Amino acid sequence: MTVRRSLRYILYNLLFPLYQKGVVWRVRHKKHINVVFVAMSVSMWRYQELYEAMSRHQRFKATIVILPSRQYAKDQQLSEKKNLISYFTEKGCQFVVDNESDGKNIIKALNPDILFYPQPYLDCFDKRYEHIAFRNRLLCYYPYAFWMSKGTWSYDQPLHNYAWKLFYPTELHRKDAKACALNRGRNIEVVGYPNADRFLHDRFNDVWKPQNRTKKRVIWAPHFTIKPSYVSQSNFLWMADLMLSVAKKYSNEVQFVFKPHPLLFSELCKHAEWGEEKAKQYYNEWQSMGNAQLESGEFVDLFMTSDAMIHDSGSFCVEYHYSGNPVMYIAKNFEEQVAEKGEFGQLAMRQHYVGKDENDIIRFIERVVLQGDDPMKESRRRFVEQYLIPPHGKTVTENTMDILLKAFC
Repeated sequence: MTVRRSLRYILYNLLFPLYQKGVVWRVRHKKHINVVFVAMSVSMWRYQELYEAMSRHQRFKATIVILPSRQYAKDQQLSEKKNLISYFTEKGCQFVVDNESDGKNIIKALNPDILFYPQPYLDCFDKRYEHIAFRNRLLCYYPYAFWMSKGTWSYDQPLHNYAWKLFYPTELHRKDAKACALNRGRNIEVVGYPNADRFLHDRFNDVWKPQNRTKKRVIWAPHFTIKPSYVSQSNFLWMADLMLSVAKKYSNEVQFVFKPHPLLFSELCKHAEWGEEKAKQYYNEWQSMGNAQLESGEFVDLFMTSDAMIHDSGSFCVEYHYSGNPVMYIAKNFEEQVAEKGEFGQLAMRQHYVGKDENDIIRFIERVVLQGDDPMKESRRRFVEQYLIPPHGKTVTENTMDILLKAFC
């Protein structure tokens, strides 16, 4: 271990926890605890149930700050802001929106005692709003995705090490964090995955476009990577035209939803062979087809009212299993990708049918979706029961509130 890393180890494991204990002691004596949740997009928002529980509790004053990621293209930032305002207005939430022109720091103005971030990475927001600027507050984090990988990217970012509380979904994730994080996972609480409360307890709205006959419902959810990277293997470019042709081929039998990762559009705008105009045309084509549609917002209702999914995304490898429906993972090198995952990620990926090419995709649609030949159904059910149900016989929100209230008693 280098001298610099040794000093950081001491900071994260000895000095910073002592400082946080002093902050907790100070906050414990307040009549009302100010809590701020940062929201960057509807599809990555994981705090709705916790926000509502805090809003009902006399100890907490909860507010949401709308801050679309600066990594999004400008048009997408405006779209995400509009969608978030509509979403929170409909739900009756207390929120504020950043006004870039006035130069004010809206998070600082709210004087948070506890601050929840949507992602652990730097460069998502203006430096005024980065989590690193608020290390003197009690920083908390629900993972926005169900982590599959084991490594620095997943468990050893700065926020992972100096946050007050990290609320993780399973003991396997705590195990990976202990192996990867510089602070050895000292700040982790296992509460379950936040979207579990919605998947397991919500009533679901039918968000699919009306059809003139009963059809099977299939989601295609491509990741944002359009070239090989450490995050995911590229599939969108070879699948883009194929999936449009598949949707047209099965128009009388299957209804499709195009559910791209929020960053895909921005990546296509920067791509030499695509650009903004071609990307808009492509997205519009999905929206305009009679048996297809584009969905860019939250996905719980979408998943739970579908029949199957085809994807190459990370968290969806886990979250879609709440539906109990068959799912195909697109990968030309599936075994290599599985080997790169942690123990939990490998288990989740093994519950998928694998698509390497067009023939595999057609076979999945015809045999598994249309004919109902689904030999992996029982294996998926066991996986959900063993790993995806929150602990202690409570919801994720209840588990989280118990931990927070105990800290401030």
